[in-house]
Amino acid sequence: MRRRLGLSACAAALAALTGVLRFSWDDAATEGVLVSAIGTLVSVAALVADVLRGDADPAPRSAEEDRRRAADALAEAVREQWAAEARLRRLRDPEPIEVGWAPADRRLADHPENVGRGGRLPAPRAWRVEDLAAWFAGLPGRRLVVLGGPGAGKSVLAMRFVLARLAARRPGGPVPVLFPLAGWDPRHTGLRDWLADRLAADYRPLGAVLDGSRTLARSLLDTGLVLPVLDGFDELARPAYGDAVRRINAELDDDLPLLLTSRRAAWSAAVADGDVLTAAEVVELLPLDLAQASAHLERTARPLRTADGAPGTVWTPVLRELARHPGSAPARALTTPLMVTLARAVYGDTSRDPSELLDGERFASVGAVEEHLLGAFVPAAFADADPGTAADAVRRLTLLARALHRRDTGRLAWWELESLLPRALRVFGPGLLSMAVLSALLVPVTVTRAVHRLTGVEDVLSLVAALVGQTLGFAFGVARLLPDGPDRPDGGPAGGGPDPRFLVRQGLTAVGVTGVLWAAFAYADDLRFGFRFGSVTDGWLPDLLGGGLFSLLFTLFFGTAGLSRRPVPLGLPWSGAGERATARLCGAVLLLGGAGAAGTVLLGRTGDPWTVLVGVTAAGAGTALLVSATRRAGREGALPARPGRVVRRFAAGLVRGTAVTLLTGVTACTVAGLAATGVTLLKSGAAPDLAGRHLDGWRFTERDGVRTAATARPLRGTLLLPGAGARPIAYPWGAEPPDCTVPLVPERRCVAFRSRETEFESRGGAVTVRLAGPSAGGRATVAYAADLRSVLPSDARAWLTQGPATAFAARCLPPFVAAGVLVGLVGGCVCGVYRALSVPSDTMRATGPGSSLRTDRTASFTRGGVVALLVACVCVPVVLLPGDWGGLVHVGTQLWLPMGTTAVALSAWGRFAVARVWLGATGRLPWRLMAFLEDAHRRGVLRRSGAYFEFRHLRLQSHLAHDGTPASGPGTTPADTPPLPREAPAGPVGESGDRPA
Repeated sequence: MRRRLGLSACAAALAALTGVLRFSWDDAATEGVLVSAIGTLVSVAALVADVLRGDADPAPRSAEEDRRRAADALAEAVREQWAAEARLRRLRDPEPIEVGWAPADRRLADHPENVGRGGRLPAPRAWRVEDLAAWFAGLPGRRLVVLGGPGAGKSVLAMRFVLARLAARRPGGPVPVLFPLAGWDPRHTGLRDWLADRLAADYRPLGAVLDGSRTLARSLLDTGLVLPVLDGFDELARPAYGDAVRRINAELDDDLPLLLTSRRAAWSAAVADGDVLTAAEVVELLPLDLAQASAHLERTARPLRTADGAPGTVWTPVLRELARHPGSAPARALTTPLMVTLARAVYGDTSRDPSELLDGERFASVGAVEEHLLGAFVPAAFADADPGTAADAVRRLTLLARALHRRDTGRLAWWELESLLPRALRVFGPGLLSMAVLSALLVPVTVTRAVHRLTGVEDVLSLVAALVGQTLGFAFGVARLLPDGPDRPDGGPAGGGPDPRFLVRQGLTAVGVTGVLWAAFAYADDLRFGFRFGSVTDGWLPDLLGGGLFSLLFTLFFGTAGLSRRPVPLGLPWSGAGERATARLCGAVLLLGGAGAAGTVLLGRTGDPWTVLVGVTAAGAGTALLVSATRRAGREGALPARPGRVVRRFAAGLVRGTAVTLLTGVTACTVAGLAATGVTLLKSGAAPDLAGRHLDGWRFTERDGVRTAATARPLRGTLLLPGAGARPIAYPWGAEPPDCTVPLVPERRCVAFRSRETEFESRGGAVTVRLAGPSAGGRATVAYAADLRSVLPSDARAWLTQGPATAFAARCLPPFVAAGVLVGLVGGCVCGVYRALSVPSDTMRATGPGSSLRTDRTASFTRGGVVALLVACVCVPVVLLPGDWGGLVHVGTQLWLPMGTTAVALSAWGRFAVARVWLGATGRLPWRLMAFLEDAHRRGVLRRSGAYFEFRHLRLQSHLAHDGTPASGPGTTPADTPPLPREAPAGPVGESGDRPA
């Protein structure tokens, strides 16, 4: 109740404040920005207050109780995952294929005395898979190895075993979890360490540290609350078989039961190289006989009636023929559950007839039959679509299968689809996306005002050069300034973020590249008049270099924060009702404040572009916060949230990020300033003596060390008046000054001038310009002269700027050092936000890949909006600096919005967006990519495992990866094989209606 009253009071106060400002403040632009700024401060204050207070502390629980609760939550997630997979595989439609099993060769198992622990082994009631789980529970050591050939049903057995054990499980009991062994390297990683890492990676709450040293996942393993089901021992590297068995034996104890599946040949090699599995019984799945396969195919096919009334199916004549020739290739191929299942799917519709399997020339070997069924499965799965759609599905799935084969994995993650892009696009894509999002935000401002008033460039060529430079700089930053590893917002060797050694390499790279680029900038531009940010440049090359330098900052900040070159899905840290309520409050405040700021523009009270940009950004961040706190894409974590966690994480990231980026920024900017100063001095050279001479309408004089260059020719241009009595900055005609109006600085403006007489004055190389009659009053105005240097002859520039090198360095270096300090402050904010508002996404308990994608997208836009607003708040003191010292106002106004778009572009969703556009535009994958993958999952070609897709069987993935040629399907029958009519034994007479495949 108190929280609700507080929320209502804050909302009412903000509404009242908006009304007061609306009717009493004269400057509408400042009014709009103040509404958004106050909304941001209210949001931050509410977040700090609520999170520090936290929800009511839960009753203290013991570590054992925490483990039991976590185990129950894990059991629920595993049950939902594999129950959905069983439905997709139609294991109960009508019944699964019953595969027999028998004890394997005793040379592959431990001694019976060790397996039975001195007692007698339980005798199975029947040698059927459905009884295997109960028989396993009776084994004294509860360790079992299941062998079988390719497609024998090992993975389905493991899945059914998991579901059967879960059905018999009591609360607080061990949880069977299926682990594909393909990702384990036993030569470098212990079994328990790998299992704990997999649990923590696939089920994120289990990555929490329970007792200061062990993760919750490791604690569940060590206390026997996880029953590992290790599937696919044969998928390990062949040289590692012996090491794997020795590793397992070394880490076994009474609290670690397990079930392991493998091909017989692989397990025989492992026993020969290493040892048997201690105290484990070994059984082997038996091949299906033709009678079992025939019974299943007959039960699952569409019933037909013949002319004489005898019941039958389309399989009846085929199976009779195979029964007469049990040694034929089709009969031998149908001895594995995989091939029987594929045969059911391929011939489950009216477009194909299984009698084609009796063609001895086409199907002379078992391999030919298997390849035919594998190749025909995908077209059969898409049989209800048109032939073109089925062919496209085969081509697209082939592309994905080959990509997974190259990466040596069976898991298809949406955030890893970037690997399908050309390397150049993987590097340039994030920068292009960042600029695309930035352009979308600038649409409300109109293109003209965005170009002239926000970018500060004077012609189209300069604008294009700046954009190209930003793209190149962004690409270099993605390739060199981001860590090459998974995102680590939760911690690392230094308590969060990337490895310190990477930070050293990153800093040295940034310093070196910045120094080189600024040296090139000084060589291409004329800095002898001094340097300030936002100045007019000489040609397009300085704009190109400046754009590259500017965009390098973005990747530097996020690389320091820990955002990886290969990002993974991240969520937001709302783990309790209190944090969600606070997030909703912050979102509502930002949304109202942003809408109020943008409303001042829509109502015509101001035309300032910054007001609408601040408003749109605040409203966007508020909307994302509301969505993230209202819609739950996943479940709550296994452990309760700790009060103040978000604030503490922000503070830790802020301190660490500020320290790192301040050191890097000040060092890089100082080196850049020295490089620019040195190059400028080296290229200056000797200047001709112009004292007392006339040149191109200019009169040059020197008296008492003061040099002047004067002309009576009228000169037109624009004056930027920074306010606070500071010296104006003069721009030539055609060059638009940047940031003519800035909220919170109402006296800042631009005015046109027409000077009757212009005089440049130099004292020790420091040049100013006196404009006679630049305003209506006719007063002479002394202005900053660097941007008017283009009106002078080239010799005059050299003559006026002659002076001591130390004086020039004193004028040039301070803006660079000040920019380095600003870099440190902004970098600290970015690191703080990223650390506070980033938690690993629960990819195992996600309801599907689409849910994980939506969660990451919402979190990305939330972080982007908050980063942009917070950086804007940091830049407010820079904007308010008296006299716009060093042109830092331009830096402050240009920095905040791209920081938000960069946060979106560098996220996992941003990388996926680039991949989706490229793959869709090139026709390799459909534009609605996730819809296509979900459709393939619905049709049984793919299966879902949390946030991942997987092919139904590795044999299918391997076939597509190595062949990929569309098999004959609907509308694609080979020319030399005419289609065969589907008939019942004596001709169908009535029944339609087929059992779905």
